[in-house]
Amino acid sequence: MKLHISSEFRKVALINYAIPAEVVEKYLPKHTKPDLYNGLCTISLVGFQVKKLKVADIKLPFLKDFEEIDLQIYVRRFDGAKWQKGVVVIHRILEQPGSAILANTIFKTNYIALPTSSAVEETQEDIKANYSWQYKGIQQNFWVKSNRLAAPYDKDRKVAFFLDRSFGYIKVGEKTYEYALNHVDWHLYTVEEYAVDVDFSQQFDPAFNTLNSQTPYSVIFTEGSTVEIGENVEVTS
Repeated sequence: MKLHISSEFRKVALINYAIPAEVVEKYLPKHTKPDLYNGLCTISLVGFQVKKLKVADIKLPFLKDFEEIDLQIYVRRFDGAKWQKGVVVIHRILEQPGSAILANTIFKTNYIALPTSSAVEETQEDIKANYSWQYKGIQQNFWVKSNRLAAPYDKDRKVAFFLDRSFGYIKVGEKTYEYALNHVDWHLYTVEEYAVDVDFSQQFDPAFNTLNSQTPYSVIFTEGSTVEIGENVEVTS
């Protein structure tokens, strides 16, 4: 049985920061390099709602819809013919401990289980998506607010750098695993307001301390879509 995953990723919010490449070097899987945008290495805090998740086309009855918060970096890998554009999720947060253990065991992911919540408020004029979690009893939170018009984005815009990623990579010790990411082009909302109240150094890594006071490089909010995630394949070059 091939352990591919399908689900809907909805109301996807990305808070993007510039970060020195040497800070994230230890998180790079072998055979990957940082993918830079205009010379900048970037890292993203991502929140989204996961709905209708299936594993190998089977809906798991014990698994409810949930929110997920990720911290991810952007990489590229040369496959012998061309450069593949990918993403490395270095931290994943969800609320369900059993699901976190199952995913980490079967899919070699790095989920941690923490109390999480999300809320999407929609009016006739705007949409606001809020993602929060608790770490050591302290609330961490970020939100974005936009108008209601979701439209295709220009492939030449920097938003394509963050959203057009065909592969994910996982670092497991000295091994590197690659999985395919497939979805239709996401429609983009225009962000009008946002706020971030997250202690990156306490939650993720003391080396990320500068993100606590840094203004985001960009903020993206998209409706999302159904996403197909392929089976992990070990790569050796």
